[in-house]
Amino acid sequence: MNNFKTLSIIILILFLGVGVTLVAKPVFAQNHNTDALEFTGRSTTLFGLGSRISHEGSEMLLPFRQNGKLYLALTDCIDIALERNLDIHLIEESLAQADADITRAWSAMLPSISAEANYTQIDEKLALGIGPVSMTFMDKDIYKAGILLRQPLFAGGRLHAARKATRNLRDARIEDKKNIEEEIVFQVTRVYRTAQVAEAFQNVAIEAVELLEKHEHDVSILVREGANPEVDLLRTKTDLANARKNLNASANAFDLALSGLKNLLVIGLEEPVFLARELGHPPKPTGDLSMFTSLAIKNRPELSSLRYQIAAAEQGLKAAKGEYFPTVALEGRYDYIQGDTREMDGDYHWTFGIGARVPLWNWGGTRANVIKAKSRFNQIKIKYKKVEEQICLEARKAFLNLGNAEKNIAVSEAALKTSSEAYRMEKARYQAGEGTNTNVLYAQTALSRAEANHVQVLFEYNVALAALDRAMGVNIKRRADFKQKEQIK
Repeated sequence: MNNFKTLSIIILILFLGVGVTLVAKPVFAQNHNTDALEFTGRSTTLFGLGSRISHEGSEMLLPFRQNGKLYLALTDCIDIALERNLDIHLIEESLAQADADITRAWSAMLPSISAEANYTQIDEKLALGIGPVSMTFMDKDIYKAGILLRQPLFAGGRLHAARKATRNLRDARIEDKKNIEEEIVFQVTRVYRTAQVAEAFQNVAIEAVELLEKHEHDVSILVREGANPEVDLLRTKTDLANARKNLNASANAFDLALSGLKNLLVIGLEEPVFLARELGHPPKPTGDLSMFTSLAIKNRPELSSLRYQIAAAEQGLKAAKGEYFPTVALEGRYDYIQGDTREMDGDYHWTFGIGARVPLWNWGGTRANVIKAKSRFNQIKIKYKKVEEQICLEARKAFLNLGNAEKNIAVSEAALKTSSEAYRMEKARYQAGEGTNTNVLYAQTALSRAEANHVQVLFEYNVALAALDRAMGVNIKRRADFKQKEQIK
């Protein structure tokens, strides 16, 4: 009766669809899964990631808000973008999946315990009768339930190769995340510099209008006193109108540049934003092209990711070749049997043994898997070579652009100095009655052009510097150093 109750419970478990599989989990997989669960609980809401970013974004901007306005330095913008960018959240989800793959690959090497139960009914008992003697070999109702323990012993190296491959793929995803972060830093830097140069152009336009307004005032006095012809005043008014038109255009360009920055940072377009500092001339890193190229090959996360992918593909090739070898496993069972030849009245039995499965012929399926794995391995190696060449070209281009921009800074500074002095001299000569209004206007136009050229060269230098850092894969490190200097300052 007790055996029947036990059997009933086991069958009930079976009908409820409750399966039990117990496997040991490696420590590193447990830690990563914990991190993944914490991240999922923190980031996923009922309405998805977009709702989370909108909700937490307003709180994240509070430290940068003063009197209802946002004051953002470059490092602040980078922090905001890294926190709110959806590509970061996507790659973090892929990391969680990679950790799950590691756990699954590890569990395939460890012992597994499972519970089984089944019930079979046949139309009649199977019995053998000899004269008056009858012997039953199989009852009408057959019950079987038990626990199975299985431990793989040998699988041709497939299990070990699969575990190493999943770990390499997880490391490749980590490098992919670094690559996304590096690209975000560069894109935010470029957009921020664009907003800075647009603001600087607006300031140049404002200065041009102010200078022409002052000159108009001086010219109107001289014309009123009869010292100069009225045509001087008319021409000055014309140039002033053109300067105001340029000011309107530069103000619109600055607003568009700020809007691009706000859009990149997921900030409302109507939010008032002020940039924390003007364009400067930070020192460029020391070294030659060969050194920068070597650093790029060493540091670029794209190449690191491909190196891990090559290692994973190599392990995948080993796993595919392992299918040629037999599979050996240790199995143990503890069953309750009732109704068949082995046990008619119902009792517990155990079995223990070693089983092997030897592949003989599967119509070329194993060979096809090996060819595919080898092709995948070769494909990633070719891709690595291609990306390496692209990175070398990118580093060379950034290095040459930076050197050219640095030379142009010295030229533009000299031109700005001479044009400023020329304007001062022409202004003084005109006020003394020795110069002409045309020369003053020409000098003022040359001064505005020199200021705009200097701002443009500073922009090109800063973008080229960021591009060189991006090419070398050191944007994240440089950002941390620059942020520390900003805080100290």
